[in-house]
Amino acid sequence: MTGLVEPRELARLRAGVPETPVENAAERLAQVLVDRGALTSYQARKILSGATRGFVLGDYRLLKPLGQGGMGKVFLAVRGRDGKRFAVKVLPPKRATEEENAVARFRREMELSQRVQHPNVARTIDVGHDGDAYFMVMEYIEGESLYDVVKDPRGGPLRVDEAARFFLKVVDGLEAAHEIGVVHRDIKPSNLMLTPNGDAKILDLGLAHAHTDDEPDEVRLTRPNTVIGTLDYASPEQLGDAAVADRRSDLYSLGCTMYFAIAGHAPFEGGDVVNKIFKQRMEDPVPLERVATGVPAAFAAIVRKLMAKPPAERYQTCDELRVDLKRWTDPAAARRAAEKRAPAHSKTAVEHDNDEIPWPDEDDDDDLIAPVVSIRDLGDAEPTPAPIRRNLKTTRAARVVAPLHRTSAGDGAWLYKFIALVLFIGLVVIVVGTFLF
Repeated sequence: MTGLVEPRELARLRAGVPETPVENAAERLAQVLVDRGALTSYQARKILSGATRGFVLGDYRLLKPLGQGGMGKVFLAVRGRDGKRFAVKVLPPKRATEEENAVARFRREMELSQRVQHPNVARTIDVGHDGDAYFMVMEYIEGESLYDVVKDPRGGPLRVDEAARFFLKVVDGLEAAHEIGVVHRDIKPSNLMLTPNGDAKILDLGLAHAHTDDEPDEVRLTRPNTVIGTLDYASPEQLGDAAVADRRSDLYSLGCTMYFAIAGHAPFEGGDVVNKIFKQRMEDPVPLERVATGVPAAFAAIVRKLMAKPPAERYQTCDELRVDLKRWTDPAAARRAAEKRAPAHSKTAVEHDNDEIPWPDEDDDDDLIAPVVSIRDLGDAEPTPAPIRRNLKTTRAARVVAPLHRTSAGDGAWLYKFIALVLFIGLVVIVVGTFLF
């Protein structure tokens, strides 16, 4: 028995199915249960496939899968005593038995998720286990992931002011985690939720790491030189050795996510695993102002600074980033900046090798550039030719190719004459030698 439908209710619903045996009687009964709301389509498919367990965990009835987290599967569930809906992450029993220390690491995620308390971070309500199935109960967040919003033709990439307002809330939640020593290590579009009221929620601490205390060896998710995370959004140092990733690694991932939110695609699309790792560690993406229409170069410079390869060249804290993002939350100001924007990718644009932005004078109609100032020293957000980091190009071994020479008609005649002369001299030598000896 699955425990999903009470025997009395099941008997009542079966009355709507003809008693005459038919080949698809089970499917017809399942469809009746789905139509009456007694089962979800997911539950019906599982039952028809022969499953009898895994539908109920403690007081929570699993309705349908929502996605895959860093350490387990996430389901939409309803609590029996009050009918409230929650998101329940479950560590599959098979994984618990086959992967070394999986249970200890899942418990560690439970503990970290309960430690981070902030309105912009998904709350953990309860944790527990039912037999050999460990689970944690989190608030169910209505809305869509940032990934779905951007990829949906009805939505699409965010405007600059929309992105600034959304990511300011993400920064607030991320800062709350950083302040207690927790590094997320998997910031990406599918782990950020946009709620119907425009709020932001950070999901999934399955790959998180705490720097405030010493984790026992049995619960460490990362050993030295271990690579974890999502390749499209992981920082260079995290792809080299995830154990050394700190808060600045999360900020790099946030920069990649902001790039996606405005450009509509990840900074480095396509390629295999090795290619992606190489690009994240050695190359810079095409500047955001070149791939997204109407993006002021000064705003793109914020994303570029977040994605700096050396951690020391990035924003060092969420608070530093917040100062610059706030400038772009006013849609009118962002629109004015976009309208005045100088084409940073034009032939006349000046390239710079540092993170300082040359800020144009508002009253100067010429292409003169004002003295260089820091991003954080700027006034209202305005366009500017942004620094463009030159990509590091791999060198190829030189090949020496012998030049191909074509022999003209004149060169050929000269060659024939030379050969004839050599033959004549040889003949003379033979004749003279015969005469003398």
